Amino acid sequence: MWGSGVVRGRRVHAGTVVVAALLVGGVVVAGQDDGHPAQQVQLLPGAAWLPSSRVGQVTLLDGSSVEVAAQLQAAPPGNALDVVQQGATAYVIDQTAGTVRRVDGATFELTSPASPIPDAHAGLTAIPSRNSLYTVDTQRGIVADTDPHTLARRGEMLSLASKLSAGAATVDDNGTLWAVDTATGDLTRVSGGSRTIQRQVAQPGRSILAVANGSPVVLDTAGRKAITIDRDTGRVRDTVDLDVRTNDTFEVSGSPHSDRLYLVVGRGVLTICDLAAVKCDKAIPLDVGNKYGAAVEAGNRLFVPDYTTGQVWIIDLARSQVIAKPTVLTRPGQFQLLSRDSLVFYNDASTEHAGVIHLDGSVAAAAKYNPDNPAKGVTNPNPPPGRQPDAPNPSPDKPKPPQDTPGTPPPSSRPPQPDPQPGTPTGAPRPADPGDPPVNRPDPPGNPGDPPVDRPDPPGNPGGPPEPRLEIAMSEVNPVVDESITLRVTNSSGEAPTSAHWTFGDGAQGDGVTTSHSWTAARPTGYLVAAVVTLPDGRERTVSVTVPVTEKPTVPLTVAVPGGGGTITGGGLNCPGVCTVGVEPGKQVTLTARPDGDHVLGTWSGDACAGSKAATCVVTMDSAKTVSHRFDSPLRTFTLTAIRPSSGSIRSNNPPISCGGIISGACSATVNQGTQIQLTPAPDQNHDFVSWGGACAGQGTTCVLTMTKDETVSATFNRTLPPDITSLTCEFSGNNKFFCDVSHSNGGTVEWIIDNNPAPQFDGQNSISTSCGSRTVTGIKVVITNRVGQDIKTTSVSCQGEPK
Repeated sequence: MWGSGVVRGRRVHAGTVVVAALLVGGVVVAGQDDGHPAQQVQLLPGAAWLPSSRVGQVTLLDGSSVEVAAQLQAAPPGNALDVVQQGATAYVIDQTAGTVRRVDGATFELTSPASPIPDAHAGLTAIPSRNSLYTVDTQRGIVADTDPHTLARRGEMLSLASKLSAGAATVDDNGTLWAVDTATGDLTRVSGGSRTIQRQVAQPGRSILAVANGSPVVLDTAGRKAITIDRDTGRVRDTVDLDVRTNDTFEVSGSPHSDRLYLVVGRGVLTICDLAAVKCDKAIPLDVGNKYGAAVEAGNRLFVPDYTTGQVWIIDLARSQVIAKPTVLTRPGQFQLLSRDSLVFYNDASTEHAGVIHLDGSVAAAAKYNPDNPAKGVTNPNPPPGRQPDAPNPSPDKPKPPQDTPGTPPPSSRPPQPDPQPGTPTGAPRPADPGDPPVNRPDPPGNPGDPPVDRPDPPGNPGGPPEPRLEIAMSEVNPVVDESITLRVTNSSGEAPTSAHWTFGDGAQGDGVTTSHSWTAARPTGYLVAAVVTLPDGRERTVSVTVPVTEKPTVPLTVAVPGGGGTITGGGLNCPGVCTVGVEPGKQVTLTARPDGDHVLGTWSGDACAGSKAATCVVTMDSAKTVSHRFDSPLRTFTLTAIRPSSGSIRSNNPPISCGGIISGACSATVNQGTQIQLTPAPDQNHDFVSWGGACAGQGTTCVLTMTKDETVSATFNRTLPPDITSLTCEFSGNNKFFCDVSHSNGGTVEWIIDNNPAPQFDGQNSISTSCGSRTVTGIKVVITNRVGQDIKTTSVSCQGEPK
């Protein structure tokens, strides 16, 4: 449908680019003089395809040798290129031409350009999965399931969102595509050519999607939450509150191997969220005022690109400390970071600069092409049409005139083009393009012998512009209730209208040559839609059309409570009572079973959740469904016993019991079957909680029990000690610098004070090395604090020789 789902925004990045192993043996790569000579290339794991938009090339860089393994001409110089990979295969996205090309990982063969989404340009991107290639037009919120080998579209294009922002789409480890609608907060799931929508997962506003440990995570910026999604059901699994500010900007990525989320906040903070523990309690300061990209993980290190300085911050995840800041580019600007087999590739798409960053912070640089002659070393003999890359584009930022897409036949051999306005009602004449010559339409034939008919002149001056032929084109001629359609008024016999005022037959009004509307009630006989149109010469004319609106199609959902004992609610149901409703196809309905006072939860059966004993059941209405829940009776009770601990207490929220060495009262309680109890330890002063025993053994700080039998729990606490500084040494290390080292026990936070001035840049470090400045003798003070107390040591160092 034309005009549906148009969004103006930036290109979506699907998290970290997937770079997989290229397991190729004995591939002959043809070379050229002064380029990359012909050789037998054995490609090892750790290789990446890198785009170079300025010269229209993609380059395969081998990470182990940091050498160019292949160099392909993929587009005319100056076209905006991006590359994504799946396994050994690469896909080249040409946003200027609106095309996608496939590079075979074994032969380096480059396919002809394909356009799975017609008329997609700056918003075009691709997201690969194991069995498909999702091509996405972010400007219109459209996705196409594309054959990963032929690049042919499979099935119809689907709408992802009414408004899609940057970073709002990704693919999980199952190959499922996820997208968040910025306007509504709805989460769309596309798998196997079908689409389901989970309503209002996030608040309206910009949301960002990442994948952590194989599962999608929604960063809800308006709601200030990170929402983990169950990748099998599409339901919310956990929610973590974020300490963010209203005007914060984010770059978000997830760990490929653990439940961690990385937030690079624009004000200069890296936040690490532990999704399994449902907390975001690690914050690492970055330089304030710089512009950063999304973090990339490799080898238990985190790499954060600094676009302001051309550096990469490397953070040791085990210690949550910055260990290196290597410089990869000498000029400011955006660059790519890609992770592959404990190697991190960097790439400047606008120049020849690229390379590899190792875990220790060392950098190996490479040139993707010869900047003096980019054609040297190109391995495909038939580059696409367009200006050949004998020299870099002298003005890469200047807009270029439109060019034919590579591989497009010349105009004389092209097949007839389709109507440029699909969605026009059947039988309606094609709206003319502005500038088409006026069409001379003869008067209808009359009967022989009829007297001449005196037809008045059309409005306007004799010999003036022709009377307009106005038409209303619609993206959908038979909408359903609440379906938004696009309407556009055109003139097929003159210049295009400049404005229009619309009435939609339901009391609503709108303005614009193109507008959109939806109706909240069905009217099969139709709503009269009228537009008062203003033409370029100031004339006003009216055009109208009748739009029939029908009810949304529904499929029946029926629930039952055999034997009674409680109710089932959700989706408009409240059974017993209302036990059947019509539901929109594809919608998910959450049913909740609630037992009465004499029963407990039982078992679900029917077309969904069969055998489940949970309180809720999520039904996807892809067809008529029948679901039931049989409640168990009679109600049983069980006893929870807490063993009195020493040096602390055990407390619960339901029932409210407390059992400890200094707290009197009962240490057991009787509860109903199925009751969920949350237990927490409360250590005495100067003590720490160690572990649970009994039914809670192996659980974390909080123990959760569901009472299905009598249970006993216990807790162990240990005494904590104040910090103890066992040694503090400082010595002059030459070159106007000194080195200090502190050893301590019993934990605590280390603070350094140099010449009575706090040095927060060294806080938390056991060893420091810094400049003496102009001082002869420098005073050093170390303060270590834990929750029990403090320990302080002082010393001094002579900056001219031996320590004093």
